[in-house]
Amino acid sequence: MANNRHRYGFRWVGSLDGSCYPKPQEFLVASGYHAQVSATDVDLNPGDPVQFNVGAPGSGFVELAAVGATPNIFWGVIVGVSNVTVGLPLAGRKFSRVPAGTTWSLETDATKVLVVPFGRNLWEIDVTGNTSSSDTLTEYRAMCNRNANIIYTLDNTDVSKPKANPMLDVSTLSDDTADFRIINVSKTAENADYSGNFVKMIVCVNESGEAPFVTDPGV
Repeated sequence: MANNRHRYGFRWVGSLDGSCYPKPQEFLVASGYHAQVSATDVDLNPGDPVQFNVGAPGSGFVELAAVGATPNIFWGVIVGVSNVTVGLPLAGRKFSRVPAGTTWSLETDATKVLVVPFGRNLWEIDVTGNTSSSDTLTEYRAMCNRNANIIYTLDNTDVSKPKANPMLDVSTLSDDTADFRIINVSKTAENADYSGNFVKMIVCVNESGEAPFVTDPGV
């Protein structure tokens, strides 16, 4: 068995209606926001799923999407960072991530991320690891049109840049409600060994926070 090369988070690969790459939307991240995985602060990175911070205080901001909620309210995926100002002497420096706890007070300094809605889009994501029933191409194909949850697997390899590291947890495979619907096995050449970890699958959102799928945004 050889593990496949791990790639981070959600990667856009297409849409169910054949449309071209959607235009990212710009959203605010609350001043001082700390995303956490396993009680560890993590940065926000491209590939991370987000949801709206529902209800006061803090309405209007996005945050790392919760996992394990019932139901989850996934909204979209961070694909870029449009503004992060980390205090002097780094004011105005461009970042490819949002460091945990970044603070701001002025609109010109506001932390902003670019988000593509899950919508009708298709996403590639790595599976956490193989199981006794998921170590061949045939077994992975049999997962199509079934649901599975997302799990965060803390990546603390660089302690100065901790990551949430979202992946698909096929041990939660179910015909009942779960976070994402598995659409296909990715055709990428990086699926080199189906008996190894980090097989890449194509999914679409199953539990969405978007209108009109959820009519009550407080869910």
